[in-house]
Amino acid sequence: MVCAALAVLACGLVALLAPAAASATEIIVNSTGDQADETPGSGGCKTSLATCTLRAAIEEANFAVGTDEVLFNPFIFSGELVDTIALGSALPTITDTLFLEGHRCATAAGVPGPCVGVSGPSGGFALRVEADNTWIRGLAITGALTGISVINGTTGFVAQYDWLGVKLDGTNGANNTGIFLDPGSNSATIGGVLPTVRNVFAYNNNEGLDLEGASSAQIRGNYFGVAPDGSSQAANNKNIEITDSTAGAGFKAMNNEIGGGLGGEELGTPACDGACDVISGASNGIDLSGSGPNEAPASGPTAIHGNYIGLDATGTAAVPNSNAGILVGKAAKTTIGGPGSSDANHINGGVFGVVTGGAPDLMIARNLVGLGGDGTTVIAPPTGQALSVSSVGITDVEETATIVENTISMAGGVGIVAHSTGAAVVGNQISGSAEGISIYGDNGTIGNLIADNTIEGAEENGIVIENNLNELLGNGIFGSGLAGIRIESPGGVLPATGNVIGGDVASDDNVISGSGGDGIEIETLEEDENEVARNHGQGNAGLFIDLGGNGPGNQPGGPNGGIQPPTFATSFQSSAGGTAQPGATIRVFRKAVAEAGELESFLSEAVADGSGNWKATYPAATPVGTIVAATQTSVAGGTSELSTATAAIDPVPPKCPGDPTCLPSSPPASQPSAGSPPLAPQTSILKTPKARSAKTTAKFKFKSSVSGSSFQCKLDKGKFKKCRSPQTYKKLKLGKHVFQVRAVGPTGLADTTPAKRKFTITD
Repeated sequence: MVCAALAVLACGLVALLAPAAASATEIIVNSTGDQADETPGSGGCKTSLATCTLRAAIEEANFAVGTDEVLFNPFIFSGELVDTIALGSALPTITDTLFLEGHRCATAAGVPGPCVGVSGPSGGFALRVEADNTWIRGLAITGALTGISVINGTTGFVAQYDWLGVKLDGTNGANNTGIFLDPGSNSATIGGVLPTVRNVFAYNNNEGLDLEGASSAQIRGNYFGVAPDGSSQAANNKNIEITDSTAGAGFKAMNNEIGGGLGGEELGTPACDGACDVISGASNGIDLSGSGPNEAPASGPTAIHGNYIGLDATGTAAVPNSNAGILVGKAAKTTIGGPGSSDANHINGGVFGVVTGGAPDLMIARNLVGLGGDGTTVIAPPTGQALSVSSVGITDVEETATIVENTISMAGGVGIVAHSTGAAVVGNQISGSAEGISIYGDNGTIGNLIADNTIEGAEENGIVIENNLNELLGNGIFGSGLAGIRIESPGGVLPATGNVIGGDVASDDNVISGSGGDGIEIETLEEDENEVARNHGQGNAGLFIDLGGNGPGNQPGGPNGGIQPPTFATSFQSSAGGTAQPGATIRVFRKAVAEAGELESFLSEAVADGSGNWKATYPAATPVGTIVAATQTSVAGGTSELSTATAAIDPVPPKCPGDPTCLPSSPPASQPSAGSPPLAPQTSILKTPKARSAKTTAKFKFKSSVSGSSFQCKLDKGKFKKCRSPQTYKKLKLGKHVFQVRAVGPTGLADTTPAKRKFTITD
């Protein structure tokens, strides 16, 4: 009992003799020296020279409990180059939450910025942060391996009005990396929406800002790759790099945001202000590709919107990134731009505006490429490809790229490149390119949708297709130097088949006018089958449709199975008829002039019977002398060139109604005689999904009344394509859907009344 009591007494004496933990406090740095604190944890910042240095202040703050403030004496630190602290070694790691405030001054660089400089250590780290919710503001950090390292999963870090790689006089003070956020160091704030909190990342040898396995960062209102004046190039090698980390257990980079939508007065001026980042002057402006050690492509989502990429802060001059504005690589769930005009990135200069390499769930929307801050002045278009998107390796159609409503001004090069599978290229405006849109690469069974784009003044072809199963609907192509639309077999030996140009309703017409060559040019293999449906245009120097790219006539062994135009046997004001391949779809158009490169409008459609006879009746009579033109599309899906005729006056009907002698003695050739089997097969649907269901998969079974038939299926506004029973559709969208199927008999005659089923997918 006595020993126990003595032990308690001894413990109490030890506790009395030990220094008490200091409480949170305000510490004022009053020296540019680098001496250590005499007695860390004493509660007072004091070196052997009776000064308070930044090193000593951090040492004291690490002993305190709660959030400490480290401030700087404004009479000593006023933004002049001499107000720089030269570090002999790395500062102590910040291990307790700290508010480190260097304040803003009228700097020696001639612009407002940090009051305090921190230089070095050469080959080492300047500041390391290992305490959540730490703020570092108002420092010009130069000459270090890394200016600020946020490590060991530290969250809530804030950097504002710091200069990383720039001395207080605005000159080069390169770090290797400006700020580094390591795996799990999430929820950082870099900059903000006010000019007074803007960081400047310039002259750094590797990255200005590097996020490796860090998530939920907000990067807003900063200057990357330009000097503090916002205009002079001050290149980082890379401005911003965001990647997953493969080290250890691995960390994903998710929910990071670069920039922000502009609004109000900010949107009404050409300057990059508010949340807009200037991201210019580097090799790659933003790199998500994960190509370095311990890196993998960012998992995303990553949002990049409302930034000036390759421009200065005024939006009136180019400061290009030499390779790419945005290098996505295979990074997933990347959104570049957004739903509104305020989300537009202004992307200028370099070889590529945006370049990807198999990035799933990519969205590039409503950006301005080659244009300044006013959205109209051409500044510095990319020299190669504005938007270069590859979907190589993506097999799920829901993960393919969406490229919508971008405005692209070029001076040569290609506006949009879609390589491989299933992109939706919709509503873009492209001018001044050598080629407007280029589609190529092995795309398996998933084609691309190219719809409602406007392409003006392409030096060569407006749209070039070099693969399969693409749909071109509702595009406007004006003033191309060569063909408006060209389909070609890669190398002359690979297929380019199953493509569809135009649709079945007026809104799907492609308008092709003013081409220096053909309107639509198809130079593919004989076995390829490409459909040309409803289109119109004028002023094309060549043919409106040219198979083989060699003028009138499709040679034996030519594209689309060597198909020839249909023949006209009759051409009247209200109808036309003739012969074609059995089962072929005949489309008849009205022409305004005789030139071969012109089509005015669609008139009517018919299907040739088993003997090849066809007749198309118009919804309204045309004037006598109207030139009409017709194509045929075979059951296999290949369309011919155009044949023409002139509308004659409609024949006068017989004037003996009720007189049996006026009736034909036998049925028309296109109709079966009494007792004969029907010439066209009839299609029946045997199994369908429920009329209303929450399932996003729909399965159909069907049969034909004629043995040996093949089938063609269509969903919603798509095209009839070869199919077989059962036909399954997966990952359908919510809402109403219409499925149609038609049998094609052994003679090539198709069912003229496809079987149809409607169904709805609900929540």
